Formats: sequence, structure tokens, C-alpha cells
Amino acid sequence: MKLLFVPTTKPSAQNDYLEVSILHGLRSLMGNRCVDYPRKKIMYHDFSDISKDQLHGRGFTLLTDPIKDLSKDERNLDSFDAVLYGCGHMYGEKTAAEFNEIAHHNVWVLDGHDLYGDAPRKIQFNDEEIIGVQFRKCFKRELVEKVPDVYPTGFGIPKYQIRPFDLSKKDQMYQKTAPDNSVFKQQKDVGGGFSHHKFTEEEDYYNDLSRSWFGLTCKKGGWDCMRHYEIIAAGSVLLFRDYNLKPAVCSPQILPCLSYSSKEELDVIMNRLVVNNTPTDEYHFYLNKQREWLNNVGTTEARAREIIKTIEKNL
Repeated sequence: MKLLFVPTTKPSAQNDYLEVSILHGLRSLMGNRCVDYPRKKIMYHDFSDISKDQLHGRGFTLLTDPIKDLSKDERNLDSFDAVLYGCGHMYGEKTAAEFNEIAHHNVWVLDGHDLYGDAPRKIQFNDEEIIGVQFRKCFKRELVEKVPDVYPTGFGIPKYQIRPFDLSKKDQMYQKTAPDNSVFKQQKDVGGGFSHHKFTEEEDYYNDLSRSWFGLTCKKGGWDCMRHYEIIAAGSVLLFRDYNLKPAVCSPQILPCLSYSSKEELDVIMNRLVVNNTPTDEYHFYLNKQREWLNNVGTTEARAREIIKTIEKNL
């Protein structure tokens, strides 16, 4: 299969996590059989349109290493089996007739919408208004409804970010960057800026996760967040506030984690899994099961593999 990938062109929206995750995985697996057009500059460490520090998340995790570029000949637009649009629709960008034609009108879309915000189609779910499915033949991470030709997906992390376990470095219960809501504080870290970022260097951020016995996380704008993947990749056990309330097909799917709903419950879990600064068998169980999940489900390649499989099945 040869796939045309059409990314977002708006400079300020270049680091949409779903778009970058999936394109990273597709290029890793397909090489020059996946052509990004227009060229997704930031993934080649071309920051001529926007600096890395100005990007969402400061460009941590997904942009640490550049991907291999394509030659001018490899980037020719001849004939493709399918076209996959990134998340440009979230920023007012439209599909292009000429791209659809050279892909024989086999058109797919990534839908990276959070649960809340602006979108053409809203639905009522669990007594609140949320963003629903926007397209047929799409891949959606915050998926809560059954719609034909709509498939679940989610963020992914590059394999190079996965660190070996080193429990000798653990000297704090949880990370300094734990979201306010995960520790039952008044939420001030809603997002959209850098005021709540505690680290300006990626290595410092990952070192803080690695030295933590646990990584705490929670639902914010949606259930999926790059934080989940970074915690597991750094070698900490992820604890997820109210994960038991997450719709089944909404990302992250089938994540083997402990769910908690109160500060008291969180304390009980942490004190049960780590006793006198020593990990229990239960701690090791979740550490290994979550790492297995990350390798099988949560890498950029694992996410892209499911998308390739689905598109090929529908050729």
C-alpha cells in the first residue's frame, strides 16, 4: 500500500499530538511508501515556521529525534492507494479534491478532538455535551459512540523514549508534574500555555518521572494524554484517577492500571505497592504489565500498525 498523508499547515498547530504520533509511526513502518505532503517540517527538525519551544508541550517526546526525510522524487504525487488527512480540520483546514483524486477517493481522517471545545457535531453523553464523531472513515481517540467506519486510535510514543527499569533511582512517591486534578487540588493547569510547565528541558522532565515510584494522571480535556505514555516509558507505575469511568473504546484502551477516586484511596494504593521504599510483588506486576501494554499498544508504531491494517482491509 502507498499512503498520502496530508498534515496540518497552520504554524501554531504543528504539534498536534495525534497527528505527529501517527505520522511518526507510519513513516517508521512504511518508509517512502508513506508520503507527507505538504512536508511536515517540524518532524525533520525544520523549525523555520515556528520554534520548538513555542510548540505544544515544547516539542518534548515526539520531536526529540527527527525522522528520515524523503527525496524530491520520493515526494512526487503520482498515485496512492489511500489518503489520510491529519487533524487540520480542527483548525479550519479542508480536504483537497486533487489529493482525493490521486488516492482514488479512498479518503480517511484522523480526529484528534478533545471531549470539549468547538466542533460541528456535538452529542449528549453521560448528561453532558461533548464532541462526537465528525467523519465517516476516520480514526478517533476520544471515541465514545458506535459509528460505522469509525475506529478507535490514540496517542503513541516513539520507541526510543522507552527507558530500562532502574528502581535504584526512585526517591519520591510521584512526579513533580502531577496534574492538579490527579492530587485533588483546584485545577489550574487546564492547558493552552506554559505557565504550569515545571521543566524547560526534556531530560529533566523524564528524570523526574524516572525517579518517581508512581506517575499520577487523570482526565483533563479528554481521557488520552501524552503524559500516560511518558510515565510508563520512564519506568514508573501509572495510577489513573477515575480510569474505571472511561468509555471502553476511548483511548487509552485496555490499559492495565489501578484506578482511584479519592485521596484516601490513592494513599492506600501507594502505601500498599511500595512499603518502606521497597517495591512489592504487586508493584512489579503493574510495572511489567504496563510496559508490555506500551510496547504492544502505545508506541507510535503500534498505533500506526492498526491504522494500516484497517485501511488495507478497506481498500
